[in-house]
Amino acid sequence: MVRLTVATAAFVLSAMSAFAAPDETALDLFNDGEFAAAADLAEAVGDAENLALAARALNALAYLDGDDKRARKTVKRAAKLADRAAELDPTLVEAYLQAAIAMAQRGSRMSAFKAFFMGLGPGARDRLDQALALEPENPWALSTSAGWHLGVAARAGNGRFGADAQTGYEQFLAARARDPDNVSVCYEMALRILAYGEPAWRTDALTALAEARAASAQTAFDAALKRRAENFAAAIAAGPDAEAAFIAAQP
Repeated sequence: MVRLTVATAAFVLSAMSAFAAPDETALDLFNDGEFAAAADLAEAVGDAENLALAARALNALAYLDGDDKRARKTVKRAAKLADRAAELDPTLVEAYLQAAIAMAQRGSRMSAFKAFFMGLGPGARDRLDQALALEPENPWALSTSAGWHLGVAARAGNGRFGADAQTGYEQFLAARARDPDNVSVCYEMALRILAYGEPAWRTDALTALAEARAASAQTAFDAALKRRAENFAAAIAAGPDAEAAFIAAQP
């Protein structure tokens, strides 16, 4: 009987994942905005790629949900699925990204004190660092990391828990440069920079918002973000109070 070493077993699992791909039906459901159905189907398939897709679908569902309690439950499930995906394939960047997004969303839906007590900020940061170590120029990893830096800096103060607003700003610029037609990257850049409130970065944020509005929607989630981008632009045009109210209502 041939015995696999730990290293050999890890290589085999990685090679298997390299040939795996998200279930086409689940991916179609995600693209069409059927996020709950996409998550259930992808989870049932159960390999690393599909568990990451299931987490992505749940994160999208929660992001668009105005009910904090329900959204927290949704992203808690997403985080568990994403962490399972990372265990199956430690090289899968998407798994770390979706785990980080889930934890960050969960933290944004509760008090800063409770989020800190539960370790959600550091947990998200750890997973983002793993994603960036694997793919330092991945625009999704850069954008998500940027949102973490600026989000934590806005809620807890620049420099707290390792957050650095300047790093976040620069990562958003890098993400947008690598994927300028990405609706999510452009919208999140505009939202998080304007929420942080550094006047010197406002022009770049408004440019990103204009690009989000102009970019083509590739998925139902993109279309939803484009609608938010339109509403954000209208709020900005209405004045500082309307802009602040829009930002405060976002996850």
